[in-house]
Amino acid sequence: MGWAERVVRECLRLSEGERFLVLTDPEMEELGRELFEAAEGTDRALVVVDPRETHGEEPPDHVAAMMRSSDAVAAVTSWSISHTEARRRACEAGARVASMPELTREIAERAIDVDYEELRRLSRELAELLTEASEVRLVTPAGELVMDIGGREALADDGNLRDPGEFGNLPAGEAFVAPIEGSAEGCVRIDGSVAPDGILDEPLELEISEGRVVEVSREDLEFVRLIRRIENGEMLCELGVGTNPGAKLCGVVLEDEKVYGTVHMGFGDNSTFSGRVSSRVHLDAVIKEFELYLDDELVARSGELLGVSL
Repeated sequence: MGWAERVVRECLRLSEGERFLVLTDPEMEELGRELFEAAEGTDRALVVVDPRETHGEEPPDHVAAMMRSSDAVAAVTSWSISHTEARRRACEAGARVASMPELTREIAERAIDVDYEELRRLSRELAELLTEASEVRLVTPAGELVMDIGGREALADDGNLRDPGEFGNLPAGEAFVAPIEGSAEGCVRIDGSVAPDGILDEPLELEISEGRVVEVSREDLEFVRLIRRIENGEMLCELGVGTNPGAKLCGVVLEDEKVYGTVHMGFGDNSTFSGRVSSRVHLDAVIKEFELYLDDELVARSGELLGVSL
C-alpha cells in the first residue's frame, strides 16, 4: 500500500460516495493529485489555491465554505491550515481533516506509511501522562523551562481520522498539550529545527517569562522575525513529544516534530486545541537534546521515551 492509499484507507477510511476535498497549491499539486487519484469512488474535488504568507493564515472564504460542506478534507499545501478558523469550523461541521503542510514524497513514503497500531499506542499513552500531570520541567543545556499544564487535556495525533470532526497532521505521531497561559518561566535551547527556517546550523536560545519570549540568542531567523511581528506570536502555546519511529529530522517541521524521542514547543495560536491564545501564526521549534519531567518524573530524554511501555 502506497502513502496515498494509506491516507485514504487507513487514516481517513473514506467510503464510496463520501464528499472528499483535496486542497493544494501550485507547489504541492503533484502530491495533491496523487491523493485525489487514490480516492477513486468518492465524490472528490481537487482545489488549487494560491499559497498563504505563513502557517496558520486563513484560506479564501469560498474554500473555507467547501471545507465545511465536505465529509473529509486533505490539505496538501505549502502552508499549514491546522490552526485556522476554517479548519476548526470544518471539523465542527463534521468534516474529518488531514493537514499535510510542506509534504514531500520522501516524507510521505517514510513517515506516513508506518505501523499505526504502535504509533497510536505510544501517542495515547503519552497523552494520558500529559493530561494527568500538573507541571512540566524541560531541561536543556541552556537551563530549565517550567510550565503549568494542570487541568489541560493533552491530545494524541495518531493518524486516526475516521470519525466525524476528527483532525490531525499527516505524518502523525505526537502527544501535545496547551500549557496554562502565562505560566512558563525559564530558558531553553532549540537545537533541531524551527519553522519556517528548517534545520538550525547553530542552536537558538530563548528566555521565556510569563509565557512569552523575552530574549533570543539569534536575530537572523525568520522564525524570530515572525513571532515578533505577528500579534501573540511570542506566546508559548504548545508542548509536544514525537512518537513516529519512521520520521527523521529533515528541516520540514511537519515531520521534524514527529521524530521519535524529540520534544517540540509551539508559539502563537492554540485556540484550536483547548488553549486561549489567538494569533495568525503557529510556529514550532524542535529540540533533540533534553530531559522532560512531568511532576518530577523523567518521561523522555534525547531520543528515548521512558514513560511508556515499550
